[in-house]
Amino acid sequence: YQRRVRGTALSEGSPLKALLIAIKLNGLGYVQEALERTPAEDIPFVVGSLPSHYVPPLLNFLVELVTSTTHLQFYVLWVSELLNRHGAAVKTHTSTLNGILSAISAQSKSLSTLCDQNTYFMDVILTVGQFSKAPISEEMEVF
Repeated sequence: YQRRVRGTALSEGSPLKALLIAIKLNGLGYVQEALERTPAEDIPFVVGSLPSHYVPPLLNFLVELVTSTTHLQFYVLWVSELLNRHGAAVKTHTSTLNGILSAISAQSKSLSTLCDQNTYFMDVILTVGQFSKAPISEEMEVF
């Protein structure tokens, strides 16, 4: 029954109801679907309307999602809004907060490494491009 109601809530555009049901079902896939089908502009409303006892389980789901997502900025919006609106409700959940910190730090390191590699490869491409534009001297000509 809850799965059918969750599907109806998602299709009717009721992200708060869908998220609450997904958390009750205790399934990562359900929570992920509810979060990702919530428009970014609705996140403050959904988080502000979320009862405080749902915040710690949602943060636990977010720890798992942040570590494996390609939608990092979107999930950081959720985390930021949850901590800004419900900070008092989660300050006693240090393991969850440490999990969020670790997950975001790991993603940050991964992105930093990727950016450094991209910068290096762009420098190589630009350098090769400069050499290909240089005129070939007679000594360098290949017959």
